[in-house]
Amino acid sequence: MGICFGVDLGGTKVSIGLVENWKLIEEVERFFVAECKDADDLVNAMVEAMESLLKKKGLTWEDIEKIGIGSPGPLDQATGTILKTPNLVILQDFPLGPKVQDLTGVETLVDNDANCFTLGEQRAGQAKGMDYVLGVTLGTGFGLGFVYKGEIYRGATGTAMEYALSPYKEGVFEDYISGRGLSKIYKEIHGDYLSPTQIYTLAQRKDPAALDTWYEFGKHLGKALTYLVNVLDPEIIVMGGSVSKGYDFFYDSMKRELFKNIHDKPRKSLKLARSSLGEVAGIIGSASLNSFT
Repeated sequence: MGICFGVDLGGTKVSIGLVENWKLIEEVERFFVAECKDADDLVNAMVEAMESLLKKKGLTWEDIEKIGIGSPGPLDQATGTILKTPNLVILQDFPLGPKVQDLTGVETLVDNDANCFTLGEQRAGQAKGMDYVLGVTLGTGFGLGFVYKGEIYRGATGTAMEYALSPYKEGVFEDYISGRGLSKIYKEIHGDYLSPTQIYTLAQRKDPAALDTWYEFGKHLGKALTYLVNVLDPEIIVMGGSVSKGYDFFYDSMKRELFKNIHDKPRKSLKLARSSLGEVAGIIGSASLNSFT
């Protein structure tokens, strides 16, 4: 693998890195989506961040093998177009890949951000070298990816693992399993609105209300993962994203809910882990993308 750009494009923040042989070779450049007034402004900010990294390493665009972008879905990998994603409205129906490629002259590939996170973990993280890897991103939304024998599993139409908007209770899974879901659970139990960061901080102080919220969050997540484990039978589930920092607070209830509902064999062998790479997983994974065919 030559030198590639990896872009982790989230609902809130964009992180960009230079990757060679599945390793980050320069400090990550970051900016916030809210700083950009429209889609073209976002693309320009991405290219400017890449040019800053090139300058730091003394490289030119001719030295770059490809650019990979992990974005919230749904999206069309074949055309590099973002579709009607609920978590990045600024880019809905926008040809992100072609726009970046036109400005840089470098082949640009786009895939689901959770797919890229999962691929990064399989290449260089907690699931390195494993054949059946389920990745979960917990942040602005609830993202899922599956890597089968080193390749992203996309399904017949490229929308495999777009599971977050599946019906659950009176809404969808993402209403409960996301940053806003955490706040929703807190309000349902305790009547007040707190941000995910506030709930996390209170849990660190052993606040009972915050701990109860994380416990309920884990139960919802465990229920959602039950169906995926029973269908996909992964070796490992790796979790990342900003909300995963509460892993220690939701792990027990998630595992209890999950393991009581899955088959005996995976109950004995399934591994659960929090990402050791953090945002770098998405960067390495997107830089590792191959052309979609």
